[in-house]
Amino acid sequence: MKRLQQWGVAGGLALAAFGGVVACDPASGMTASAVSITTDQLGTRALKDHGVDVQWMSCSASVNSATTATRTTSPRPSGATTKGIASVDCQGETTDRQAIIVTGRVTEQLDGRCVRGRLTAKVGQRTVFDVNGLGDCTATSGPTGKTSAASARS
Repeated sequence: MKRLQQWGVAGGLALAAFGGVVACDPASGMTASAVSITTDQLGTRALKDHGVDVQWMSCSASVNSATTATRTTSPRPSGATTKGIASVDCQGETTDRQAIIVTGRVTEQLDGRCVRGRLTAKVGQRTVFDVNGLGDCTATSGPTGKTSAASARS
């Protein structure tokens, strides 16, 4: 029983810390949580579209010194476009244990469907994509499911 109480206390502290990080996100403008979630989802799909067998990937983003990992709140309501500058860092692994690294700067996040900015993905030593955006950056309402890399340079 004592061990269960310790886990409960640890979980409560983790939840409180998470709430503190989310509270640091600005009320208006781009949030680190929305950028990290959107980049994680769209980056994973773009890697898979390029034939990469993604085992796992996790992203974090920072906007105005607030850092948030991908397992946070959902992106803004439908139709929302947010601008600013966020630094993004994603780490992951393929099913054959190669390192996945996605890094860059995001200047705009569109409703969980698109991130614009400069993003580069590497698997091992190979550059998989170097793009100016991920997802469907032309949509104006509701998710479309289109996840290809936009403006690919490679």
